[in-house]
Amino acid sequence: MRETRFTPDRGLTTRMVTTMFFIGLLYVVFVGALIVLLRGAWPVVLLLAGGVFVAQFWFSDRIAAYGMGAREVTPREAPELHGAVDRLCALADMPKPRVAIADTDVPNAFATGRNRNNALVCATTGLLRRLEPEEFGGRAGP
Repeated sequence: MRETRFTPDRGLTTRMVTTMFFIGLLYVVFVGALIVLLRGAWPVVLLLAGGVFVAQFWFSDRIAAYGMGAREVTPREAPELHGAVDRLCALADMPKPRVAIADTDVPNAFATGRNRNNALVCATTGLLRRLEPEEFGGRAGP
């Protein structure tokens, strides 16, 4: 594994594991409801549950973007956002993901995707409007 200069965030890791647990619990409840509704139809239950699982995994980037109402933007439409993503990707030595903007006043950003080739980075208009230039680039001011 490659070395990184970023320190681990234990709080973030805890929140992510907790979220994964509850999503898994929701999936178990979904399968349980299918078993109750479709008694004796195990192949159908397995097919439906497996289909939902694969669809969630395969389309995770599109599902998240759709849920936020995000749209992909070109470097011409959002030069500062693309510039910040370009700099971070160069520092992390990774390919550049697709870049999107969600039109909401809530300051937020997220990255999603099943692998590096299907990754998406999204920022909201509220975040982009509130960030100062030095904050936007991830650089500390004097």
